[in-house]
Amino acid sequence: MSVVVRSARPEHAAAIAEFALKLFAQHHDYDPERFAELSDVSGAERYYASRAEAKNAAVLVALLDERVVGFAYLEYEKLDYANLLENAAWLHDLYVDEAARETGAGKALIHAAKDAGKMLGADKLVLTVAAKNEYARTFFTRTGFRETMVEMTIGLND
Repeated sequence: MSVVVRSARPEHAAAIAEFALKLFAQHHDYDPERFAELSDVSGAERYYASRAEAKNAAVLVALLDERVVGFAYLEYEKLDYANLLENAAWLHDLYVDEAARETGAGKALIHAAKDAGKMLGADKLVLTVAAKNEYARTFFTRTGFRETMVEMTIGLND
């Protein structure tokens, strides 16, 4: 029982959307003032399908016994003035189903995201992680990421 990572296909759309909504809800629970409550399954399916077809992006799925247990979404930016980056791939989303954690699916997705980023032209992979998501922060550190920025938010209606 080994994990296989491949580019997402149309038949993976429903599983990706289900996991994306779990990821969105997790973030909203961390900080409802910062993270929007997105819950439109069909919207998530359309969004990730469009990103899977984009020339500057990749949507990957982790399969365990041919069942989707996680996904990753990254996008290449040649030049990003707002984030002071060039030739970078942004790992926007990475999610592994709780039942599949500790199977190597997360590490396999990171490895595949690094490869996909290189294929898109990137020389670095960057991500943001919710400050309250200690599990993910520890995971990303263990897989070689280092902290470079801290996002801060203030409400404008306070």
